[in-house]
Amino acid sequence: MKSTVTGQRLLLAAKAALAVGVAWFLGLHMPGTADDYPYYAPLGALVSMSATFMGSVRVGFQTLIGLTLGILLAVGVLLLGTPNIVTISLAVGVGVLLAGQSRLGAGKEYVPVATLLVLIIGGSNADAFSAGYALQMGLGVVVGLVINVTIFPPLTLDDARLHISRGRQVLIGQLEDMAKALTEQWPPKHEDWAGRHDVMAASVNEIRGAVHEARESHKANPRAYRRSRHRLVRESQGDLEALENVTIYIRDITEVLSGSIWHGPLELHLTAELSEPVSDCLQSLAELVRAWEEGRIDVESFDGASDALGRLTTALASANGEGSFALNPGAAVALDVQRILTVLRHSVLDDDES
Repeated sequence: MKSTVTGQRLLLAAKAALAVGVAWFLGLHMPGTADDYPYYAPLGALVSMSATFMGSVRVGFQTLIGLTLGILLAVGVLLLGTPNIVTISLAVGVGVLLAGQSRLGAGKEYVPVATLLVLIIGGSNADAFSAGYALQMGLGVVVGLVINVTIFPPLTLDDARLHISRGRQVLIGQLEDMAKALTEQWPPKHEDWAGRHDVMAASVNEIRGAVHEARESHKANPRAYRRSRHRLVRESQGDLEALENVTIYIRDITEVLSGSIWHGPLELHLTAELSEPVSDCLQSLAELVRAWEEGRIDVESFDGASDALGRLTTALASANGEGSFALNPGAAVALDVQRILTVLRHSVLDDDES
C-alpha cells in the first residue's frame, strides 16, 4: 500500500497540534464570559489549518462568515420568543438553505451548526454563548494563521514539478510504445497502449491540481519572495499548458492508430509502407519530449523530429500519388505531430528566451 504521509503532511500535522495547544491555552484566559467556552478556540485553530497560507486565510474567513450567519439566524429566532421544536427545526432548515451558497466555501457547513448550537446549548444564555462562541473561534482562527505563516509556511512547487515530470514520462512511454507497435508483426500483439486515454487524462488532472496548489502556496508567503521561485511557478504553469495540449494530440494519435490497426469506428487503414515512417516520427517525438524532461531541449533538439516528419510527409505524398484514398491515418498522425512541435517550440523555447 502506497504511503500518503509526506514531509509537508507531517509539518502540517505538527503545526496543527501546536496551534490547537496554543489556542486552548489562550482560550482559557479570554476575558469576560468567553472563557466559559475555551473548547471552541482549538476548533477554530484546527479548521484554519490548511496546506497553504492563503488557503488558511480563505477557510478561516469563510468559517467565521458561516458562524456569523448562523448566530444571526439564531438571534432572529430568539427575538420571536422562546425556542421550541418548531422554530428550532425551521431555523436549521433555513440554515441548510443558506449553506447551499457556494460563495460561503468551507463556512457553509457552519451556518446550520451555529444556529443549532446557539438555540440548544445557549438557551436562556444565548447572548453570552454567541459572543463566547464567536470570540473563541475567531481567536483560534487567528492563532492558526499566525502559526501557519511564521513556521515554515509551505511551498509546494517541488510537488508540482514532480507531477509535471511524471506527466512527461507518461507521454514518452506512450509514444515509444506506439512506435514499437508499428514495427511488430502485423497486427501488433501489444495493445495496452491503445487503452491509456484515461491514464493520460488523469495525469494532466493531477498536474493541474499540483500547479494550482503551487500558485496558492506562493501567495502572501514570505518564503516565496525570491524572484527565482516566481519564475519557477510561471514555468510550471507554462509546462502545464504545453502538456495539456501535447496530451490531447497524443490521445488523437492513439485513437487513430488503434482504429487503423484493430478497425475502430473510423474506417482507417495504415498501409505497410507508412508504418515505418510513422514509427520513426513517433520515436523521434519521444526523444524530443525526453529532452524536454531532462532540461536539455533547445532549437537543435527539434531537428530529429522535424526530419522524421519530413520523411513521413514525403511518404504520404508518394502514397497519394499512387491513388491512395484521402482519409489516411498517416496524414492525421503527421498533422498531430506538427501541432506538438509547434506547441513545444512556442511554450518551451519562447520561455527559455524570456
